Amino acid sequence: MPDIASLTAGAGNTMFDAPDKNIGGISQSDFLELLIVQLQHQDPMEPQDSQQFASQLAEFTSLEELQNLNSTSTQGVETNLMLAQTINNTMAATMIGKEVKAIGDVINVKDPGESVELNFDLGLPADDITVSVKDAAGTVIRTISMDPLPVGENMVTWDGKNNNGVDVPPGQYNFSVDAFNSAGEKIAVDTVLYGVIDAVSYGTGGAIFIVSGREVPFSAVLELAQPASETIVEEIPEDPEDPEDSEQTDQG
Repeated sequence: MPDIASLTAGAGNTMFDAPDKNIGGISQSDFLELLIVQLQHQDPMEPQDSQQFASQLAEFTSLEELQNLNSTSTQGVETNLMLAQTINNTMAATMIGKEVKAIGDVINVKDPGESVELNFDLGLPADDITVSVKDAAGTVIRTISMDPLPVGENMVTWDGKNNNGVDVPPGQYNFSVDAFNSAGEKIAVDTVLYGVIDAVSYGTGGAIFIVSGREVPFSAVLELAQPASETIVEEIPEDPEDPEDSEQTDQG
């Protein structure tokens, strides 16, 4: 019977020279010890079949290769995620100054009684719409009932007052929209906000836009656009050397 050392000393058995790894709940050294014990206690009259022995080695090698492949795949996914986040962060810095439409429900009231536009997208035409404005504690301070509205972008102006007609103090508020069709079925609604990107901050979740004091995650952005430029009309001054102007002056 061949010596166990000769089984592990061959140039082709590189798996035994690798660092001890845990494969499927058993390490390489544990597996080798089991093989040695199995060989030591086998019946000399009926030694273990060489094909069975080779099969056990092949199964263990396959397990090791599968675990290495899984580890490589995991590292590849993590690398791709880091690369994508780096690209997003780099792109985000170029968005400062652009107009943005994004998913969001935050309202910033700067002055008492300030009117604020509340924007939302309806997934389908709605017959019964209720807009609720909530304070920082989540308490509904104002409800606005609306007439039937079509599918798509819609807006209502909140006058900055609570249900008692009193101006709310400056601060941050939230709003939600409940919409139903004529059959009383609930309709999907997205609350949205508009504004200009003032700055970009970076956190563990990626880039975050600052829009009029509101934080907007990169993933919440629906549209980006260049700000509308104002058309400036300049008056062209009269040329003092223009002969027509001189002629009119002489005649006067």
